[in-house]
Amino acid sequence: MLVRQTEVDALRSALVERDQVRVPLEALWPLWAMAAPRLVGNVGQVEGLFVALKALEEAGVVTLPLHAWDTTTRPALPKSITVPGARKAPGQRPWTRFPWCARMGWAASLPALSDAQFRDLTAVNDWLVRAEASGEPPQQVLLRYRSVELFGDEKRLEALARTELFGPGRLSLGLLRCRRVPAPLPAAAVGPGTDLLVVENSDTYWTAVDVLSAADRHPVGAVAWGSGKTFPSQVAALTVDVAGRGPVQGTVWYWGDLDPAGVTTAADAAAAGAAHEILVRPAESLWAAMADRPVQNSGGVPWPPDLGRDWLGPALWARLSTVRDTSGRVAQESVPAESLAAWATGLGRPRR
Repeated sequence: MLVRQTEVDALRSALVERDQVRVPLEALWPLWAMAAPRLVGNVGQVEGLFVALKALEEAGVVTLPLHAWDTTTRPALPKSITVPGARKAPGQRPWTRFPWCARMGWAASLPALSDAQFRDLTAVNDWLVRAEASGEPPQQVLLRYRSVELFGDEKRLEALARTELFGPGRLSLGLLRCRRVPAPLPAAAVGPGTDLLVVENSDTYWTAVDVLSAADRHPVGAVAWGSGKTFPSQVAALTVDVAGRGPVQGTVWYWGDLDPAGVTTAADAAAAGAAHEILVRPAESLWAAMADRPVQNSGGVPWPPDLGRDWLGPALWARLSTVRDTSGRVAQESVPAESLAAWATGLGRPRR
């Protein structure tokens, strides 16, 4: 089996970065898949890993076991390997002796720090030292731009922000002069009003854009595509910009598929909106119209008890009971396009 040197080197780098003395076989497989993606699913994948491990053993990077081998594969593979370089001398704590700048002094008192975390913190320290020496505060940028500058990896800072290294008296986005902005919400202007209609599905989005752009005397100024289950994570974007008009100013109306996933998305979006002081309300007549459409997948859609009851409200909840009682669903696309215009004009004149 011909294994490329670049694949062996990639596996070596992955094992060193893992910073773990004992690496079990189940952890080796994903590392090998990333190192040699061309072999994934290939009959030679097992042999390739064996050859790569033997090469790393000869180079002194890993130690293979004498007896603990998985004989269910051909050739047999070690049940685990040892990476001697990952062993640390007892009591070795280099971060306690590192010359941290004033704003990073807390790092010296950390009880434990991996090699990767130590490298991350020294990179931040060096950046802070350079910034102070320049005499000018660094320009504030978006998070991934700062991450590339600091680590050469646009996603590293996001991962670091989820660790104990971020917190009061430690790292913060303010210290690093960067900020998060939520992912943009696809939206199109459809009128002069301030209200926003968010729909779950893409075909419904385009239909709503066409219908509401042609209609008048309604307060809906924009239509947004919630991208299925994505909308709850994008609610924060409503505080930044909607269709190039800045933060949402009017009512946010939501309409999705009448099934457990669609109603869960709606309820989750309402909860996310509450955290940002945004009220996400049901587009009632559009939801109600679904009660009059043919039920799809009858008997095959189990509904959790009371799902969405609080958000839909008692009257609308009761109106939709026939769909739930038949364990079915109704897609947005079942509702005729003219219902969109009727719903919007029923809201009243546009608010400016």
